[in-house]
Amino acid sequence: MLKMLYNNPMIKIKTIRYLFEAILGLKMLILTKILGLELSTKTLSWFFSNIGPKLKISNQAKENLHLAFPNIKDSEIESIIFKMWKNIGMVAAEFFHLKKISEEKNDRITVSGEEYIKKYEDKGVIFVSGHFANWEIIPLILRDYRDKVGGIYRHSNNFFVNSWVVKQRYKNTTPIQIKKGSSGAREMLSLLKENGAVAMLVDQKLSSGVKVNFFGSDAMTSDGAASLAIKYNYPVIPINVERTKGSNFNVSFYPEIKINISSNKQNDIKIFTSEINKFLEGCITSKPESWFWIHNRWDKKFNLN
Repeated sequence: MLKMLYNNPMIKIKTIRYLFEAILGLKMLILTKILGLELSTKTLSWFFSNIGPKLKISNQAKENLHLAFPNIKDSEIESIIFKMWKNIGMVAAEFFHLKKISEEKNDRITVSGEEYIKKYEDKGVIFVSGHFANWEIIPLILRDYRDKVGGIYRHSNNFFVNSWVVKQRYKNTTPIQIKKGSSGAREMLSLLKENGAVAMLVDQKLSSGVKVNFFGSDAMTSDGAASLAIKYNYPVIPINVERTKGSNFNVSFYPEIKINISSNKQNDIKIFTSEINKFLEGCITSKPESWFWIHNRWDKKFNLN
């Protein structure tokens, strides 16, 4: 079996690509450690914002922006994409310095809306957000309010770097790392029953879930938060992360998302998920440059040439 896999040319190509990515990541790690947090964020934000807009994947961002904002001007699109890549560069640098950000969180991160989380100190809570500013700090902040915080992660296809990435999150954001999937769902439920908190990023495309409106078009959306909330009566609290200056952030908690529960469970899940999407839309509209526009959120077949 192993011989068959080894002789598969596609697997060989992927392995070589993953190894190349791992080597590139190692070089970036060394560079950012030498430069330090402030200088490495400036360096990578400059590099990403100058190279990123020229890449083919930026055409995906253009199409997504046109879909979300039909009346947007081309000049606005160019500005958003430039700033988006700048933020991605900063996030990349900051990931290598999560330890420093964690140690300095009281100086770097402000919090608003604490009252919405303190209402449920004796109950499991589901927190929902998207890939805004630097989403990695969400579990880090939640640990100020909960002893047990679970961060949901998607297993990276690159097996060379996956364990290292998970380890960094384990050490510097929260030690409870929950892999997406059926086993992860059981772990989430167990954590919630222990009055823990679960942080979910629900803004990306899924092959499963429910199809609901997102910026005027249907999009397959995670229904995990809605399903747990409706079935087990766990509160769902939205979070937004905004970059203020450099590697400094404001984390905002918002009122619990609620709907009128009916006898039609599946319809209730769709309505609840739609409410979550409305929250995400508001965050994205207020600071579009902070979102990850290069993701094919609506699973549309665009001509990206």
